[in-house]
Amino acid sequence: MGRRDILTYHKIGSQFEFGITSVTAERFAGHLDLLSSAGKRFCNATDLVFDGADGNGIALTFDDGYESVYTHVFPEMSERGITGTIFPVVGSIGRDNTWDVRLSFSRFRHLSWEHLAELARCGFEIGSHTMTHRDLTRMGTARMRRELRDSRRLLEDRLGVEVSAVAFPFGRCDRRVMDEAFEAGYKCGFTSSPGASPSVMAVGRMGVHTMDGEAAVARMLGLRPGRWLEVLKNKAIANLALLTTLVKR
Repeated sequence: MGRRDILTYHKIGSQFEFGITSVTAERFAGHLDLLSSAGKRFCNATDLVFDGADGNGIALTFDDGYESVYTHVFPEMSERGITGTIFPVVGSIGRDNTWDVRLSFSRFRHLSWEHLAELARCGFEIGSHTMTHRDLTRMGTARMRRELRDSRRLLEDRLGVEVSAVAFPFGRCDRRVMDEAFEAGYKCGFTSSPGASPSVMAVGRMGVHTMDGEAAVARMLGLRPGRWLEVLKNKAIANLALLTTLVKR
């Protein structure tokens, strides 16, 4: 399949951390205004994969399922009549992010089940980011199966929605992971690799980080020259993220 314009966010807000996954609420609103003025058609991620929106679609995805998606993202997107796709770490719903390497003075809170239910009622797609956010490629098959299947089953049982998509932790997958995800009932899977996707089970996305203003987002989407710079930056950041997999196994 060809390239799909899919952006990945993590935390939205001003809570301090030493990492690069937080985007301020003001900057995020500016991104939305940019995309709206460019005439982009906002879609949920699964719909974009199978529909394509005539080449003019874009999907905003939110990995990890932080509470800031409800407090900052939801109001901004609702005001504009658009939705996106949320990939929560299912075992951490309603809890602090103890699964992650600590890069701030205080922990970040995850969305609650009540938050997710309201977001789903308002049209947001809910996907899985597995149970514990461990690197699936380094797991035995039985444990990987539990990560994929238990997270999907729990989301569907608690929220009463179909869970069609999975975002692989750290964006990492291989043929074994993709096959298991398909067997678990997912229709599509998402990585952190920008560019064309070899399969609907390994759809590429472009990450948005702390330093990325409107010009960077415009380059990511080909709205201005220099997309190759953003591709290189995303690949470099994805490689750095591998260090986390060595600490959090």
